Amino acid sequence: MALAIGASVFFSACAGSSKAKDPGDPRNESLVDATLGESAEIKNEKVGHREYDKQAMLESMFQNFLVAIREDTPADDLYAMLTDSSEYWLDTLERHAMTYGPAELDTCQFYEIYSILLYRLYEREHLWQVPEDRMLWLYMSKAGIIHNFTKLKLGPMKIKNDRGSIGLEQSPEVPIMIFEWDDKSWKLDLVETVPLITKGIEATAVKKSWSNKKLALYWLDREYHMTYSRLDDSLCEPIGF
Repeated sequence: MALAIGASVFFSACAGSSKAKDPGDPRNESLVDATLGESAEIKNEKVGHREYDKQAMLESMFQNFLVAIREDTPADDLYAMLTDSSEYWLDTLERHAMTYGPAELDTCQFYEIYSILLYRLYEREHLWQVPEDRMLWLYMSKAGIIHNFTKLKLGPMKIKNDRGSIGLEQSPEVPIMIFEWDDKSWKLDLVETVPLITKGIEATAVKKSWSNKKLALYWLDREYHMTYSRLDDSLCEPIGF
């Protein structure tokens, strides 16, 4: 008798529990749908606001960036607009400009060799306007590499998660400048950006079967042959550092 009563209570409880979770019960279905619908709507709204804010912040950062590289902005302010890896890369490149010989240059990418040779040209011709952070100045000053590049017609800025980009107006889907989100602000990633900027130039070396070093010398001569002499292999040696 006790066993029968216990079994009856157990199955009654199971039946009651099953009934409470019955997806066919319209009361349960409407409650679950309402709860899930509200959560999804709120979540999507928050995501939308967050992405809109990040887009606006990227556009604002880029405008401030353009102003900064067109003025005599202090190095610390310029570094604050760059990723940590970009600052490390600039410091490393400057050390290489002071020490690398022809053999070491052969291990570098085209854009690194070009930066090193241009750095040495500035040193030889006494063109520096700053006592330190010279590689930063070479890239980010009023006449720097990035400043000249941003004179081109650029397309709209785009973001995807924590990565922002901008392309040329005629091909906006092809990124040529990369920005990274660091939890509170956007910063330019030079390590990823510079190879994108010089990609078209490097195609010349492929067509002509040139080394990166020869292409860098050719490009320097193309830009400065009417201004400076000895744009040749002499720049492949460190100059009086």
